[in-house]
Amino acid sequence: MGKYKNDWQDAEYILGLFDKTKSKARRLYSSFVKIGIEDGRRPELAGGGLIRSLGSWSAVKALRGRADRIKGDERILGDGDVDSVLKVGQEQLERRYQYQSRGYDFDLGFPSRQQANQFKEAKRL
Repeated sequence: MGKYKNDWQDAEYILGLFDKTKSKARRLYSSFVKIGIEDGRRPELAGGGLIRSLGSWSAVKALRGRADRIKGDERILGDGDVDSVLKVGQEQLERRYQYQSRGYDFDLGFPSRQQANQFKEAKRL
């Protein structure tokens, strides 16, 4: 541990999750890794997402040569209808921004406090 420096590793951050002092953090991290090794191979953590989604390498191999291709892990991206989900989300955001630009507090459904005060002031005049 600590023999090689890689740009993609943030050892200080990871060790900081275990303790504030470097030496104690290293001991705790080492113990954490040892326990993980003792747990052995865990099938739910083995293989990539697509392999886990389909259940095995043999299921992935069985898809080779088929006309319909799987682009990604459906557990993450859904059942392939991602574009329509993104479109609906974009439409909802646009509606929200329209209401906010009119002074409505989206969470409460009422005009913002500042705009409500402006309305009250205008009524008095």
